[in-house]
Amino acid sequence: MARGRIRDEDLEALRDQSDIVDIISDYVQLKKAGRLYKGLCPFHDEKTPSFMVDPSKQLYHCFGCSEGGNIFSFLKKKEGLEFREAAERLAARTGFTLRYEGVSKEASEVEDRRARLYRINQWAADVYSVVLTKDAGKVARDYLTSRDFDDEIIRLFHLGFAPASYDFLYRQAMRKGIGASDFVGVGLGIKGERGIYDRFRGRLIFPIRDLQDRVIAFGGRVIGEGQPKYLNSPETALYVKSKHLYNLNLARREIVSSGYAILVEGYTDVIGLWQAGIRNVAATLGTALSEEHFRLLSRLTERVVFAFDADAAGVSASERGLDFYDQFNLDLRVMVMEKGLDPADFVASQGKDGFLQKVESSLPLIDFCLEQLLREHDASDANARLRAVRKGSQLLGTLDSDIEHERYIKRMADWAGSNYDTVHDIYQQSRVPGKSAKSNLAESNIAMPPQIKVERELLRLVVHHLYLLERLRDELDTGLFIDQVNRSILQALLEVQPDGDSLKNGGRTISRLIEKMESEQVRNFLAGLIFDKSGNVDNIDRDGVDSIYVDLLTSLKEFYFERQIRRLKKDLEGLSSTPQRDHKREGEVTEEICALERLKRELR
Repeated sequence: MARGRIRDEDLEALRDQSDIVDIISDYVQLKKAGRLYKGLCPFHDEKTPSFMVDPSKQLYHCFGCSEGGNIFSFLKKKEGLEFREAAERLAARTGFTLRYEGVSKEASEVEDRRARLYRINQWAADVYSVVLTKDAGKVARDYLTSRDFDDEIIRLFHLGFAPASYDFLYRQAMRKGIGASDFVGVGLGIKGERGIYDRFRGRLIFPIRDLQDRVIAFGGRVIGEGQPKYLNSPETALYVKSKHLYNLNLARREIVSSGYAILVEGYTDVIGLWQAGIRNVAATLGTALSEEHFRLLSRLTERVVFAFDADAAGVSASERGLDFYDQFNLDLRVMVMEKGLDPADFVASQGKDGFLQKVESSLPLIDFCLEQLLREHDASDANARLRAVRKGSQLLGTLDSDIEHERYIKRMADWAGSNYDTVHDIYQQSRVPGKSAKSNLAESNIAMPPQIKVERELLRLVVHHLYLLERLRDELDTGLFIDQVNRSILQALLEVQPDGDSLKNGGRTISRLIEKMESEQVRNFLAGLIFDKSGNVDNIDRDGVDSIYVDLLTSLKEFYFERQIRRLKKDLEGLSSTPQRDHKREGEVTEEICALERLKRELR
C-alpha cells in the first residue's frame, strides 16, 4: 500500500514519547552530568566530552563542532537518512504506528507497483544465491575461492550465480506467477524475437541495494571468456545509476564513524576491502560520478578518498570530482595506485595496514589533477608549457585559499622553469570574475559584527523565555535583522503560537521548530541557543528578562537608524557632488537625516 505524508500529530507523539538518551546511547556512551547527559561527540574526534543531551527538552548539542538538534536530526545525520526515513526507523524501533495521509489513487498504484518490483528483485536475488550453492554454481564458487572470498562474505553480500541457460530465471518467474511485463520492467529479462530471455547468463551476481537495504538492481561478472566483463541492470522504476552507490547501505555507518569514505570502481574492490576489515567503502555503478553521488556522500562525511585503478578511466573518474569541488565543500583526495593494481589486489598483497597507510598519504584532488596535467605536457616545449599553465590556472579556480594559490602557482613556475610573477599573471587572467570565497559556517564570535551579536543574544533570550514571543510579534520587524541565519530563526519563532503548553515546554517547542528548518547550519545554531546558558539566562526573573529584552530591541533599532542615516548621508554626498545640484532634494534628504537622528536619540 502506498504511503503518503506522515501525520504531524504522529510525528509529535513519536518525538515526545521517544527517549533521546536511550536512542543516542546506541552510538555514544553517555554519563549523567546534573540534569543533562554528557559524552564524546559522535560527529567529530575529541578527547574531552563536549556533547550534551537534554532529556527534558529532547535536544542534543556539541560545543566542539556545533552539531545539534532533536532525535530526528540525530538519526538523519548519524545514519545518513532523509527525515521521513529517520521517523520511520524511530517508529520501528519504539513500536510506534505511524499514520499517513494525502495519497492519491495514481500515487497509490505507482507505489504498489514499486513494492511489487522490490519483491521480484528480492526473489531473484534469493534464486541466484541458491544456484551459487548448486553444481551449476561451482565455476563461480571456484572464482570466489581464488579471490579468497569466504562464506561469511558471500552471505553478507548475498552473492549468487546466473546459469548460462537462455531463460532459466524467466521460467522460474512464470512458475512464481510473475508477469512478463514486470520481469522485463525490473531489468531481469530482455524481449527478443524468440520471446523473453534472461539478461544475466553465466555470470556471478552482485545484488545492488538502496539505503533502505532493498534490492533495486544487479551487477553480473562474466565467468571465463565473454564480453562485457561486467553487465549491470538497465535503469528502471527502482534504479537510476547516478543516484546510487554500491554498498552504501552497509558502509554508511562506518563512513560516519571513520570520518571519511573510500570510493572504488568495482564490486570486488568493495568486497575485498570489506573482508580485509575496511568497511567505509562504496563503489560507483559503471557510470560517471554525479551530483547525486556527491550529495549522498556529503550527508555522511566531509572527506572522500578516490581509490580508482591507475588507468585512464580511473584518472578520469577522479578528475570528475572537480566538477563538484565547490558545490558540496568536500575534501576530495586521491589514493595513487600502482599501474596494474586495483584496490582489491593492493589490499590482498599489502594487507589492511598497508592499504590504510596508502589512504593516509592520499593526495588532495587538486594536487593529483595538477600533477597529472603537468605530466601530460612537455616542459621543454614553450607552447606546451603555456597550455599547461593556463589549464592549471583554471584548476586553481576551485580553490578559495590565497595561500594554496601561491603554493600551486610556485609549483607550476618551478615545472615551467619560469618565475613566479609570470605564472601569477597568467593565473590572474584566467580567474572567473565574481567568484566568492566559501563562508565559514562556524563563525567566530570575535569576528562577529556587533549587530549580529545583538541579534543572537535576543534570539537566545527568546528561546529560553518563550513568553516573549507575543511581544516580539508586536514590536519587532524582521527587517531589523541583517544576518540571514538569525532572520530564518526569527521568522520560524514568530510562527509559533505561544499557548500554555509551548510556554511550559520550551525545549520541545524548539525541537519541533528544528524539524522545519531545511538548513543544517540553522538547525545546529538553533539547538546551540537552547544549550547556551551563559549569563545564567535560564534563572533570570521576569523583570530582569523584560529589561534585557527592551535593551536588546532598542540596540537593534539603533543599528537600523544608523544604517539608514549612513545611506542618506551617502546619497547627500552624491547630490552635492553633481555639476547641477538639486538643492530641493538635498534639503529633503537633510530633513530625513535629522528626523532619523532625533528618533534614534529618543530610543534611550
